[in-house]
Amino acid sequence: MKINIVGASLLFTCIACSTPAEKIKSVESQVEAQLELTDPEQLVADIEYVHQKNTFKSFEVVEFDLNLVFGWKKRFEGRIYMMTDGSSVKMEDSSSTKLWDGNKAMVLPDTLDNESARFTLLTWSYFFAAPYKLSDPGTKHEFLGQLPLAESEFSANRMTFGNGVGDTPDDWYVVYKDNNSDLLAAMAYIVTGGGNSVEEAEKDPHAIKYEAYTEIGGIPFATHWNFWTWTKEGKMNKLLGSAFVSNIRLIKKAGDLFRPTPSL
Repeated sequence: MKINIVGASLLFTCIACSTPAEKIKSVESQVEAQLELTDPEQLVADIEYVHQKNTFKSFEVVEFDLNLVFGWKKRFEGRIYMMTDGSSVKMEDSSSTKLWDGNKAMVLPDTLDNESARFTLLTWSYFFAAPYKLSDPGTKHEFLGQLPLAESEFSANRMTFGNGVGDTPDDWYVVYKDNNSDLLAAMAYIVTGGGNSVEEAEKDPHAIKYEAYTEIGGIPFATHWNFWTWTKEGKMNKLLGSAFVSNIRLIKKAGDLFRPTPSL
């Protein structure tokens, strides 16, 4: 390694001529500068910290039962397995097994790309893992300050995506953080998948409200979700659906869990 003798000498001289108090203050200032976050970054950091992102990501897989009713019809009742980085998702119910392998969606044993399965696999797994997706590459956050939602007030960010980022880069979210617990309280959103334009999607925005948090291995998970109509004034007037999450389990290694066909 090549050492810059002049720079090292100047640094040594500067430290040597400082008093202990000055040295401590200098170090503290450097640390504070490195840790200083913008308002939108702080909101994301608060959510990720209280949701134990580092602990969550130390596992390769999370699995859970999901009972989902949307539009007063049962949409899914079964088990979901997903890589904690979102790269693979598997959903099993009494009628089929669906798999997202990071590139395409399949209804097994058929391994052809299946567009209808794509929405199902990516949507419900994303809502479950939302606290860990806020700082994914390509996400952009704008701090909106304190916003009303129903009868409460929350700190909020508007989250958008760079061009070509994710499966539906034209979607946007309003991320609400609980001011007392720092937990993810809700997200308003539009859905542009399935051929919907942004203009069409913005005529019917929804919100997911995360409730009934429980801890598994020290990690808080919302076990009850409610889906509502949403307005930019923060009104949620009509309940659209509900989901119940149970039997959450974290797995260190994925093994061949996401293989589309058995090993030969």
